[in-house]
Amino acid sequence: MRGISLKKAFACARTEFIKWVLDARMIILCVLLIFIYSFAIEPLKANAELMGEPLNILEPFIAVANSGAILLIVPLVFLTLIADFPKIDTNTVFYISRVGRVNWLTGQIIKLIMMALSYLAVIFFGALAPMISKGFWYNGWSNVATRFAQRFPDKSGNFGVLLLPENLYNQLSVFSAAVKSYLLIFAYLMILGLILLSFSLIKKKTAGFVICGAVISLGTAFCSIKTGLMWTMPMANSIIWLHYTRFFREPVMPMWFSVCYLCGLILVLMIFSYAAIRRFNYDNVTEVAM
Repeated sequence: MRGISLKKAFACARTEFIKWVLDARMIILCVLLIFIYSFAIEPLKANAELMGEPLNILEPFIAVANSGAILLIVPLVFLTLIADFPKIDTNTVFYISRVGRVNWLTGQIIKLIMMALSYLAVIFFGALAPMISKGFWYNGWSNVATRFAQRFPDKSGNFGVLLLPENLYNQLSVFSAAVKSYLLIFAYLMILGLILLSFSLIKKKTAGFVICGAVISLGTAFCSIKTGLMWTMPMANSIIWLHYTRFFREPVMPMWFSVCYLCGLILVLMIFSYAAIRRFNYDNVTEVAM
């Protein structure tokens, strides 16, 4: 077994990442951005126009990253875009033989990191773009987020208000909420990708898809009913406002728990993958894609 060559691993990741970016399925991203704009950005803009005040340009992304409904769609779309990950066919077998199993696997993990980061970057900039000319950049929440319900009590239950709950703006700064949201959702997407990778290496890719679907659906269901079981799923651990109460500093669940949970699960899946690649038999690659 040859050692890891980062040069070969990055070359492998770069080549496959470019193919992924150029895939026709990327049109789904446009549909996702339209959905995000209609579902999250328009309600916030409507509240801002009614109040006559600007939004912080980061607030739409924070709203997107903390909406249970959107966080059901975001991982499902990502799962659709990486459906053939890791792509293993007859040509791939020769490629693995040439670069080495460990280098190929390292390249797949690097590719997954690049896919998750770029996917979230598209969502991030897609949420920011409509606000650049009408919003402001500052590490503070807008009056639209913090005072709309007081100014318009009859509209305090509208969707634009619910997108930025008090659990967020009473507990975190805008910059902190944006950065933590991005990183926690990134970890969530990494877990889904690593589940696919792990089960592909033991030639049970269909089971991997089923488990990913169960992780997403159970996470959504548990978060909807606010049961303590939600902390056993990546989804709740990636939504910041669920960690806090509306007013008190004492968290419902410490952020360090979620960081340890997500990072620990990623580490376990990576260790499993490196163990599995050593025993991986690619004589019959058709079994991997099933």
